Amino acid sequence: MINKKYLAAALCTLGLHMAASAGEFNVFCTYKNDNIEKCANVISDLVTDKYIAKYPANQYQIFVHSNIHNYTNGGYAAYALAGIIPRGSATFPAKYFSSTRIDGSDKTFSSVQLAEVELETYRSAVKSLMDACEISPNCDVYTRRNK
Repeated sequence: MINKKYLAAALCTLGLHMAASAGEFNVFCTYKNDNIEKCANVISDLVTDKYIAKYPANQYQIFVHSNIHNYTNGGYAAYALAGIIPRGSATFPAKYFSSTRIDGSDKTFSSVQLAEVELETYRSAVKSLMDACEISPNCDVYTRRNK
């Protein structure tokens, strides 16, 4: 029993360390399929130190919106967008980065396969956001929304 407690404590520590490796960030996600993993967990490896330095977690959050549509005769269309919004806001960002995946075949996909495609699509949108941050001298990937 003691060994199990130590193992559990070690795994929790490892999990916290991995989540904190990029620093702290907040995320607001809307997506169709959540049966694979939660959004913050699957994008944490993409969030860069440059982003963390420019957009503190107490003021900003990464906004991710995605969806996937499957067709009765087969195939799918998936899209995602990622941007930065003020923390606590749920509005679409004024400046965003997108990703699209389309399969026009007559192949039928399971719910799990569609969820995996959607996950890959929103990871791609977040990667585009972080890539733009990295190539910009000041990580200028946020535009304040005019009221």
